[in-house]
Amino acid sequence: MKVPHRPQETVAADANLLNSARPTEQISRDPLGKGHRASTPAFAAKMSNLGVISPGLSILAYPILTLYTSLDMFSSFRKGPDDPMYFLKLAADQDTSEDKVDLGVGIYRNESGLYSQLGSVAKAKEILAENDPGHDYEITIGNQGFLNHAARLLFGKDCDLLQSGNIASVQTISGTGACHLAALALSQSISARPQVYVGTPTWGNYKPMFELVGLEVVEYPYFDFQNRTIDFSSILSAVVNAPAQGVFILQACCHNPTGADPTKEQWQKLGAVLKQKSHFVLFDIAYQGLGNGIEEDAYALRHFATLGLDMFVCQSFSKNLALYGERCGALHAVCTSRKIAARVQDRLRCLIRWEFSSSPAYGSRLATIVLDSDDLTADWMQELSEIQYRLRELRKQLHHALTQISKTPGDWDHILRENGLFSYLKLNSQQCQNLIDQHHIYLPPNGRINISGLNQSNIERVAGALDEVVHGKTGQSMQTRAAL
Repeated sequence: MKVPHRPQETVAADANLLNSARPTEQISRDPLGKGHRASTPAFAAKMSNLGVISPGLSILAYPILTLYTSLDMFSSFRKGPDDPMYFLKLAADQDTSEDKVDLGVGIYRNESGLYSQLGSVAKAKEILAENDPGHDYEITIGNQGFLNHAARLLFGKDCDLLQSGNIASVQTISGTGACHLAALALSQSISARPQVYVGTPTWGNYKPMFELVGLEVVEYPYFDFQNRTIDFSSILSAVVNAPAQGVFILQACCHNPTGADPTKEQWQKLGAVLKQKSHFVLFDIAYQGLGNGIEEDAYALRHFATLGLDMFVCQSFSKNLALYGERCGALHAVCTSRKIAARVQDRLRCLIRWEFSSSPAYGSRLATIVLDSDDLTADWMQELSEIQYRLRELRKQLHHALTQISKTPGDWDHILRENGLFSYLKLNSQQCQNLIDQHHIYLPPNGRINISGLNQSNIERVAGALDEVVHGKTGQSMQTRAAL
């Protein structure tokens, strides 16, 4: 490919090079001497001395070729699509205002607005340091002790499928890595490539991730924007109308970005229809323990497993163990027999080997220490209970500030109904931008806020800012403050 803004070096080539280069009529700048044309005897002599052409042969016997530097390949690369969360975090990190409130990125923040290490994990780090396991690789499928604990956490320690060996588990690069590995495995299934169904709005990575491996993604409405709840009739309709053996991506709890989850009764109805249509389910569970507890948050996938549905379950410990940067996760395949589970695990082993060879060891070792110890597990469960309680209290306080103090127009009851880290506020993109520009309150353009970014020192101010942008008074009020 010829790049107009990059000079090319046009020379005559040895016959052995002809199959790897492209002929051209163009004669461009001579790098060995200005003014030399490719057909001149002087130029031919220089090429002969360099061994580029055979001595004694006329340069006219060779096609004129354009040789490109290796960087020409990169000139054809295109920019990727913008990622609002990437630029939001950059902007928030660079804002030094004392009024800054970061409600954007989905990590749990403590009352000081900072990352908070769990006490159970701190103790596990001390134990790990004492044992000093070194920095060796784990085997390709991962830390087996970690995988055993991870599977029991999802499916329950008394799960028949676990005891019968019908569940294949491998360690992954957190939940994102689990989703990618599942997508890759599904794209290489021996049957026809399935369509993948995703309810919207949803986590922004699903669609590009599955399209990246060549799978067609079909979107359907998951959320009722008017009533701020799930649109269950739309979800059921998508399942019923989809051709058999489609893949449905479902979030098991604490839905991102809406915080709106199906009820147990709705999960039961959904599971029955999915089984009737022979659909495959991919569960993503990134927030187990942050909604209604470890057991309750796993209800949907445990119920589906009892129905005999084939499933992938993508599991992350980023949030519930606060191991964000350690990339600690797993992929589990729920199969109909032990033999099939062994085959699936071996296939996943191959894909891991070809993709990234092995998963990070540090986070999984910490998780194993916590889950190996009854005392540390009890400490961890207590910490999760405290996080759940704080998130619920913050929801109540924000709701109270909006409805009783600011008396902001609109129905804000959905804040109390939602689960987990996120609340999906009824704001347009301009209102969100006004919150950033004029109040130093950071949130993505879809109105999703991270509830844990609120605290006693900022919650009423956030509610007041929300009231201003809802009323459309932000510009005027900021001018008034500037005048003062």
